[in-house]
Amino acid sequence: MASLARARTPAVALAVLSLASLGARAAFLGAPCRAPCNSANAHLLIFDEDYYVNAARVIAGIRPPSGVPYGQAPLGDDGNAEHPQLAKLVMAGSIELFGDGPFAWRLGSLVMGSVAILGMFALVLAAGGGAWAAVGAAALMAADNLLLVHGRIATLDIYAVAAMIWGAALYLRGRPLLAGAAIGVGACCKLVAPYVVLVLVLLEALGWAIYRDSFRARLLSLVECIGVAAGVFIGLLAVLDAVAPPYNDAAHQLVTGGALQHLAHMVSYAAQQTSPHGPQGIASYPWQWLVDSGWITYLSVAPTHGAAAAGAAHPPVHFLGLISPPILLAGLLGLLVAAFGLSRPILRSPRRPTGSMGVPLLALSWFLGSYVPFLALSLIWQRTSYLYYMVIVMPGMYVAAVYLMGRLHRRWLTSLLLVAVLVAAALPYPLNPLL
Repeated sequence: MASLARARTPAVALAVLSLASLGARAAFLGAPCRAPCNSANAHLLIFDEDYYVNAARVIAGIRPPSGVPYGQAPLGDDGNAEHPQLAKLVMAGSIELFGDGPFAWRLGSLVMGSVAILGMFALVLAAGGGAWAAVGAAALMAADNLLLVHGRIATLDIYAVAAMIWGAALYLRGRPLLAGAAIGVGACCKLVAPYVVLVLVLLEALGWAIYRDSFRARLLSLVECIGVAAGVFIGLLAVLDAVAPPYNDAAHQLVTGGALQHLAHMVSYAAQQTSPHGPQGIASYPWQWLVDSGWITYLSVAPTHGAAAAGAAHPPVHFLGLISPPILLAGLLGLLVAAFGLSRPILRSPRRPTGSMGVPLLALSWFLGSYVPFLALSLIWQRTSYLYYMVIVMPGMYVAAVYLMGRLHRRWLTSLLLVAVLVAAALPYPLNPLL
């Protein structure tokens, strides 16, 4: 009985963690709101919600207020044609079910934030980590400001990162077809989801380079995964184009020609987002992200008093987009330890960990596969980039951080990290008036 209780303890901890995270992200979901707060338009949109919520409104047949993005797009179409429709269709469906308001806009992000946290637990287990290491990685994700913010606002990134995490977990569990399906669905939310394919390629390539075992079966799994991902993406995108036709808002015309032409439009649009003279405004270089530079104020509302307060937003709100500093530090150190250990034969297992790729190999592959493309795009093509792009990179950091703690075997260091992570989560909490 005692051993059964011990086995159940991580599952109980994960359940408590998931509920606590959901509560923290759902608290004051309708804030901020202008007084009197008696209509959907009184609620302020946060950061890129201005694009995605208004696109979802148009898809749902609701005309947005004048002067906002896609205000003149044909009802039923997706004016935000530079991104796939799936996440916006989820928002539109939620609007139709629950009405045009913050609960409907943000419900999908709340759900996908929880799905991503559960996915982190599954991913670490699939990589051969212990149950408590898996709980630790899930806890770090739950406490990171980037996840907390994107797990409560109506943007696309959390949908993509949840699909990436589950796609990788399924692949490591020997389910390449299901993994490919998850990645394809994620790509229909945002085109960054296929970056996880690079992660899987690196997992296999680095694993073969280190352990020199058979690569044929693993190559077949990769091909199956990539093939299914591509097929699901193109097939589902064609369905989405029929349900909510992509509308080029700048050119005031539909994007025609099928799914491949829509894909070409999205790639072309992304290629035009460049900063040849360096980052401007909230943009930043990818290397700045590794020192938590370039953080973004998603929304800042200061309290007002007296007569001016009649149209004021309340309560005071500070939505900051930044990476938890202690998690970032632990993750970077964990990556260095993982790289050193894997490069030193005397320190690593002589054989590939049974049934898994290994936690340090996963951490390195995830970081390289998801971060280096942003670095290359910035250096070679001067692509504009923002710190919140690290949302898809951070799962590798969470894995690296728990790997570091496991290697150090120092309870006081683990306790210190836990305290630092909790403080770093509380201070920039979106509704905290201290910042």
